Amino acid sequence: MKFIRKYLSLTIFFLILLFWAGYWLYWHTKPFTDNAFVFANTRPVSPWTAGYITGIFVKNNHFVPKGTPLFSIFAPPYLLKAEELKHERDALCARLKSCEANLERANDEIKIFSADIEKFRFLYSSSEEMFKAAAVSEDYVVEQKRNLDVALARKAAAEHNAEALKHDCTVLQAQIKKTEAALELQKIWCQQTTVTALSDGYVVNMTLSPGGYYRPGDVLFAFIDSSEWYVQANFKESELSGIVPGTRARIWLRQYPGREYRGEVSAVGWGAERRLTAPHTGVAEVKKENEWFMLPQRYPVQIRILDPDKNLYLHFGGSAYVELDIAARPFRQLFWELFLW
Repeated sequence: MKFIRKYLSLTIFFLILLFWAGYWLYWHTKPFTDNAFVFANTRPVSPWTAGYITGIFVKNNHFVPKGTPLFSIFAPPYLLKAEELKHERDALCARLKSCEANLERANDEIKIFSADIEKFRFLYSSSEEMFKAAAVSEDYVVEQKRNLDVALARKAAAEHNAEALKHDCTVLQAQIKKTEAALELQKIWCQQTTVTALSDGYVVNMTLSPGGYYRPGDVLFAFIDSSEWYVQANFKESELSGIVPGTRARIWLRQYPGREYRGEVSAVGWGAERRLTAPHTGVAEVKKENEWFMLPQRYPVQIRILDPDKNLYLHFGGSAYVELDIAARPFRQLFWELFLW
């Protein structure tokens, strides 16, 4: 009886040990980690324009489709500024038309003075011939010469005036373009007084009420983009050699026991900060490590969930378990650790 009890206990012990070894091998033949969590792309929501909030159109922790208005900023100052720029543009356009009309008049004057020059040049030339023939006096010749000089001076003044008017028109055209650009920018600011959702997602951590004054960049609440969901799985450095983008993964969430998700590695983290610096002295701090076993560093692996269920809501930060569809080589790692030890 003692013999049976002795070997029965030993048999049960070895069976338990064998079961534990099989369980361990089952979960370690492929890279597996429970150091993982769900996340999605997030963005802080802030106003683009300064002003006080006049309306809030969504509720905290609610789903909103892309393009849904979230809240609005007091818009009349921006609308009135746009009207002011419109009137300024119209005034500049009127000044440009007046300047172009003056330029046409200056060009007409140049033509008139050119005709006068031809006339007075002919009269002056004729008076010189007539003076040689003693048909006219010298004063008449001098008068014709003076008329010619006056016509030449008037034409030169008209040409300078026309040149100045051309530059005035160019300046006005540039001012009109500048005002139109400012008007288009102001229209954008008017549109941005109503902030909309840039994608499907969830409004979180919103504690607002109308009447508060805010400036661009002030974070009012967070927005979780629900178009794509990811899991960050922190794997040991000894398992990174076989993990590459495109590696398939199996994902389980504590939120939904028994539900398995398919995933795909989208990126492998290239760094994990380990440097420490004393805040008061600036000297490097070196933490004491376990002298028996050096724990391997973990690196973040980003995994995209391929089959999220629209009927099962995922929560940002939820715990997850991840198994990758590659060989883990547990015995190699075990013997490597023993060799280093």
